[in-house]
Amino acid sequence: MPLRDGYAHGTPGWIDLSCAEPEVAKAFYGGLFGWQWEDQEGPGGAFTYSIAHLEGRTVAGLGPAPPELVKAGFRGAWNTYLMVDSVDAAYRSVLNAGGKSLVSPLDVMDAVRMAFVMDDQGTCSGLLEARAHKGAQVVNEPGAFTWVELYVPDPDRAAEFYRAALGLVAQPVDFGPGARTMSYSGLTVGERVVGGLMGIPMEGMPPQWHVYVGSADVDQTAAKAIELGGEVMTGPFALPQEGDVPDGRIVVMHDPGGAMFSALELDEWPAEIGD
Repeated sequence: MPLRDGYAHGTPGWIDLSCAEPEVAKAFYGGLFGWQWEDQEGPGGAFTYSIAHLEGRTVAGLGPAPPELVKAGFRGAWNTYLMVDSVDAAYRSVLNAGGKSLVSPLDVMDAVRMAFVMDDQGTCSGLLEARAHKGAQVVNEPGAFTWVELYVPDPDRAAEFYRAALGLVAQPVDFGPGARTMSYSGLTVGERVVGGLMGIPMEGMPPQWHVYVGSADVDQTAAKAIELGGEVMTGPFALPQEGDVPDGRIVVMHDPGGAMFSALELDEWPAEIGD
């Protein structure tokens, strides 16, 4: 697949893991997806940020969680970053829509300009303005970032928030007459669906972006995750076989640090997220 060289405004284009034990996480995801790690010194040498490569192409990042969070019991979580034309403008737009600032806009050397924000229901998102780093170089294949879903208590309210803040438009997805009853929308940038939007699927789960990584065989991925110290939460199970949904299977897992993610197997891999 050709290397990606950027993403349209509002598109999820980068994921990274914040965790208490980076070396444990690197061993787990390296064994699970074949990721090879490149360690980079963070600003001022205060920490190490690691870039995951799949056959030489960047796919994800990993960094240590802030010590105060680890002390409070935090073990790990995946972050989703929305690529934007201007971080400063997008940051102001999020705040004007009712969101909150977690990290105000800043430059990360010559790689990106970034910010962290929270929507009006408590979901945290990164905002990235590409510079030398333009996001994941490959998507939608085994071992690469493939999909994200936004889980919130009130999807209709979230649809209005992300439309006002970042121009994402929610459109209902048809699961077909045989599917279980559920409300699910695709978040679109132009004509492309770049993520999903739905209510919180499990009791007690906080609002969040849920990350999917591609798999050639989710049964093998699930078994390997358990072997490497992870846990299978749900599945593997098949996607609905009717409506607008592609043919495929999913397994939902925890890594050894407790970070939740899914592996997605598709019969046919589209060229880009949303194709």
